[in-house]
Amino acid sequence: MDAPPYGLMEPLEWAKLVIRSRSERDYREALSILGERAARGDAYAELMLGLVHARGQGVERDFGIAADLLGRSAAQGNLSAMYFLGKIHVRGYGTDKDARKAMECFRVPAEHGDARAQYAMGLIRFDGQGVERDLAESAGWFAAAAAGGHSEAQFVLGQLYKAGVGVPRDIDAALDLLTSAAANGHRGAMILLGSMYAAGDGVAADEAAARRWDEMAAVTSDR
Repeated sequence: MDAPPYGLMEPLEWAKLVIRSRSERDYREALSILGERAARGDAYAELMLGLVHARGQGVERDFGIAADLLGRSAAQGNLSAMYFLGKIHVRGYGTDKDARKAMECFRVPAEHGDARAQYAMGLIRFDGQGVERDLAESAGWFAAAAAGGHSEAQFVLGQLYKAGVGVPRDIDAALDLLTSAAANGHRGAMILLGSMYAAGDGVAADEAAARRWDEMAAVTSDR
């Protein structure tokens, strides 16, 4: 879907809409606006242009340029830029993987309630690659993300409660979290719930419940 004609919106908002809608007709003009605003130090334009370069969206993919733009935006306090810069460091896009740098980027948005960053913090502490492994802290970050509606965090934390890893074993808590993840469309949670009810794994065996979850999983796409 094409964006409204240029001139009907504030230029930066128009450019944002064009980029997000992937409108080929207006893309070059939108990039020009982002470049001009980013050169003037606009944090949001730096964020958007950084993501464009990270994704190779209408330009050659370049994580070096992306990291520079995201870093400039993050330095001005843009929480989304901090999150995406963290992803570059944790995954080693165009650079060496660096879990410590990634945590430095994720921490502020995580502390401000960004469920994506909270989940990322939980993963880093759980994996313990490049930083000390801390299952209790990991579970705490997953819990914060789960409370914010992050379905993958709900799924992972549900499994931790089921196994008693990093948290006390608590099947009721596990069921609540897995059910929330499934309600949010998480296919893996549906499959696990179906398996638990089919086998009586921590719950009373219930063929009807197992069948319902299996049927839901069968018509749900992987996330």
